[in-house]
Order: sequence, then structure tokens, then C-alpha cells
Amino acid sequence: MLFLLACAQAGPPPPLSFTQVARVASPTAIAVPPGEDVLYVTEQEGRIWRIGAQNTLVLDIRDRVRAGGERGLLGLAFAPGWPQDPRIFVNYTYEAPHLRTRIASYRVRTDGTFDPASEVEVLSFEQPYSNHNSGALTFGPDGMLYAGVGDGGSGGDPQGHGQNRGDWLGSILRLDVSVAPYRVPPDNPFVGQAGVLPEIWAYGVRNPWGMHFDGATLWFADVGQDKWEEIDRGVPGGNYGWNQVEGTHCYVAGCDPKGTVAPVAEYGHDFGQSVTGGVVYRGPSVPVIDGKYVYADFVTGLFWALDPGTGVTTLLGDTDLLPSTFATGKDGSLYVADYRGGIVRVGR
Repeated sequence: MLFLLACAQAGPPPPLSFTQVARVASPTAIAVPPGEDVLYVTEQEGRIWRIGAQNTLVLDIRDRVRAGGERGLLGLAFAPGWPQDPRIFVNYTYEAPHLRTRIASYRVRTDGTFDPASEVEVLSFEQPYSNHNSGALTFGPDGMLYAGVGDGGSGGDPQGHGQNRGDWLGSILRLDVSVAPYRVPPDNPFVGQAGVLPEIWAYGVRNPWGMHFDGATLWFADVGQDKWEEIDRGVPGGNYGWNQVEGTHCYVAGCDPKGTVAPVAEYGHDFGQSVTGGVVYRGPSVPVIDGKYVYADFVTGLFWALDPGTGVTTLLGDTDLLPSTFATGKDGSLYVADYRGGIVRVGR
């Protein structure tokens, strides 16, 4: 598979190639252990695979995951102290008896697999609808776990979770998981404020899909409702405006966007329907996008590169992928998952 990179230059733009490295059913997240040159991929139904000469099943929790639609095993992150801290963290939906989200940790066994019986619940909460479960997990350079939490679903945030800091939904959480199950970092922006959950680091998001740190900067995509998809930078205490605004536009008539964090980039539904958050590329093989934030649309397969310094977005091209998640390898190589089952490396 090839697409052409749209850039100012003489002659035809150089093609980027996709090299398939593995097949995993319905991949939802890719994680790379600190210091290791290996990929771990979550399967929506509830399994995690280590990608190598052959795929190795390292965790199977299908017996506790409620999958289907936007539900399932949705997030994966390795403890920053890995392997001395031998834990992974996952985000999945389950029923007990109603739909809930659980963030939990598992410990590695001597054979390199993870023990399902070692689960320690970090946090769980009810989901009022079956969609907008987000699931994004990543560790920051501060060692804290950042978790993306959707607005609870349906359409238009009918229960107003995005602007309600008294519940988990519609937020990005920041947790210190160096002790189990977790503690609230004392420098979280809303610590000590009455009626606000102190775990909340930012709020007013609809369905953050994909979170990535480039140095100290958190990048994430927020899937839109009717018209606009957006790319955001993380701001401690930031209000991203949902459900009053969608991108830079009023979602509710007569909205007042004052005080909300505007997206760095947005695109309308004439280009796509569901943004997939990406990564800042600093790899060895595609210098023309070095330092650019690369992201895509899940429905149309369009890829873009955003220059963080100028805010200029370049359309990279059209593909036949259903890009569900991105990751970078140990050497900075760019990987993207095709939801139809392919894990591919991007090159030239």
C-alpha cells in the first residue's frame, strides 16, 4: 500500500510505504515497553499480543471484558519503571451488571506473560451508554498515568458530563500509580476544590482517542459529534469546551467559548468522521515529517501531519486503512494499526 506525501518540492512527492509486521484482530492500542524494541497490541475482544517472529499471547481477559461497538479492551500502558516495576495498565469495559469502565494493572510472570489473577483495580466507574468509552492510557515524563475518559455516550452529551467536574466522564485523569491502587498527585489542578474530583487533570472532552507525550507535551485527539474533529494539546486544568463547543464552533446555540482551550487543528466532516490521535514522529526513515504530529481519520483513511511550531497541517494522502491507533518504536519508527487486522510500519 502506498500514498503520496503532499509537500512543496520539485517533481512528484515521495511515496510512503506501509509494511505489514503482524496481524491482530480489531487492534485498539499499541504499547512499547520502556527501552525495548517490541510491540504489544490489544485486541478489542480482550487479549494482548507480543509481536515478534510470531505473535505471542501474553494476556487473555476475554472472560471479563464486554466488547462490541465502542466497548472492549481499549487502552494499554507499561509502568515507567519497567521491568523493575513489572506491571502493565489496561482500560476495558465490563458489566456488573451495568456497563462500567475499569482501569487495572497486571503483573508479568517469569515466562513473559501476564497473570490474569494478578489484576489490581485502579479505578472503575459506570458508563451510562455503550459508546464514547475512550480508553486512552499513557504515562507522562512525570511518571503519572494519564487516562482519557469519554463523556458517557449517546449523542450530544445529554447528561452534561463534559462540563461536570463532579464525575469522571468527559475528562482526562492524572493518577499516581506508584502505590496501589493509586493516589491523587498533590499538584493536580483541582485538588482541594469543593465539588470537583481531584483526579481530574482536564475536562470538557467528548471522546479522546489516542494520547501521546512528546517530551512534556501531551497530544490527544477528540472525536467530534456532528461536524468537527479536533487535535488538542494538554493543558493542566484546561476546559476543552464540550458540549458547549465542537472544535472552535458552537455546538449549543449562543455558546460562550471564553475560557475554553481551543484545538490546535480541526477538520470538518467533509474530510472524515472520526479522528484517530497519533504521535510526533522522530524516526529514522521519513525525515520530511520529522517533528510533525501525524494523525488520521478512522473512517476515510486520510492521514495528516501537523507542524507543532507553526500549526500548519499538511494532508499526507488517502489510504485504504481503518487507522485505529498509532505508536512509535524504540528507534522512533512509526506504526499504525489497521482495525481490519493489520499492524504496519510506515516508511519510504
